[in-house]
Amino acid sequence: MDYADRTPRSRALNEQFQRWMPGGDTRSITWFAPYPAVIDHGAGNELIDADGRSYIDLLNNYTALVHGHAHPLIVQAIAEQAARGTVFPAPHAGQAALAAELARRVPSVERVRFTNSGSEAVMQAIKAARAFTGRPLLVKAKGGYHGSWDQVPLVAGEAGQGTPTELEALVRMVPYNDLDALEALLAAEVGRVAAVLLEPVMGEGVIAADADYLHGVRELTEAHGVLMVLDEVVTFRLATGGRQQVVGVSPDLTTFGKIIGGGLPVGAVGGSERVMSVFDPSRPHHLHHSGTFNGNAVTAAAGMVSLQLLTAAEIERIDGLAAALASGLRDAMAANGLTGQVTRCGSLLHLHFDVEAEPRAFADLALDSPTLERMHLACMEEGLFIAPRGLMNTSTAMNDAVVAEAAERFARAAASVARAGRTTVA
Repeated sequence: MDYADRTPRSRALNEQFQRWMPGGDTRSITWFAPYPAVIDHGAGNELIDADGRSYIDLLNNYTALVHGHAHPLIVQAIAEQAARGTVFPAPHAGQAALAAELARRVPSVERVRFTNSGSEAVMQAIKAARAFTGRPLLVKAKGGYHGSWDQVPLVAGEAGQGTPTELEALVRMVPYNDLDALEALLAAEVGRVAAVLLEPVMGEGVIAADADYLHGVRELTEAHGVLMVLDEVVTFRLATGGRQQVVGVSPDLTTFGKIIGGGLPVGAVGGSERVMSVFDPSRPHHLHHSGTFNGNAVTAAAGMVSLQLLTAAEIERIDGLAAALASGLRDAMAANGLTGQVTRCGSLLHLHFDVEAEPRAFADLALDSPTLERMHLACMEEGLFIAPRGLMNTSTAMNDAVVAEAAERFARAAASVARAGRTTVA
């Protein structure tokens, strides 16, 4: 019995949904052939689809649900705040409390502005950098994902339809983990670059930047009067102070999202008082930034509980779970003759098939791997929910037994793919 045979209700619902939403969903990244499973509900580390099938959730809404689904304390905080009001046309104490908690955890953050997504947070960070420096250009790494707005495509020329070439001309791209390339670019564009935007761990592939690279970026940006913007939307789960705490680097601006909202829509940009003052509406010619649901009361309440629950001890525990899972994945791949790699940084993991060496940059990824496509469906058939591209992560809702079960299910999926005789054998 294959995936389509196991999920007839999801198939029927997808066909129905397509009457109202292009492709049947409202997020491009969640689609895969023949159709995605339609989820009915989630609890802890488990997802239940419309056909009543259960999955161990190794995706956690693309890393956002660090405490899994429907954590009782987060649900309680949401309910209590909703009963008092969801959103107000004025400041409230919940906003300030969440901002203060971010500043407490991240020394580089002295002031915070809230948005409703990581995409918006990055957008505001770049606008702030341009306003502060008076310069037009943005530099980013090839393959770096920073949301779904025009000036942050994965690679050059991939902004796609609807993006004027004039906007693409404002972006320069460099290879990830290549300090010499960045140095050469900044030398060639003296006085024109506002910001260098980087993920400390590239989400496409879970490729960690070398600590020396990030420190070198910090030195180069300071030398050229350029702001360093660190995108910690995904990586803030890797330490109480984010990945920047681990590598010991202090950017000018940091973007946040995902776990700081407790499962609700959220984003934030934070940084030094000097740079963030461009947003201060009491100042003449300030950078206008508004949004109906920015820092709404329910998200602030849920986010505060989410951060309080994510202690250093819990981070260490879920990192250990991810290490055990990565080991199980590697063993299963080797036992079934599958050529590939598993990259891991903390609680983040990524599968790579049809590659001999561990990826170090976007160019090293085998994004069109047919083995990965087959493995994804095999995992779905075995009750493992992972990203079609191979991304996984652990949550505090998991324990050793859950991880051991996930590894066993992956081993069965790997054996299924290998038996089909459609893989690259090492």
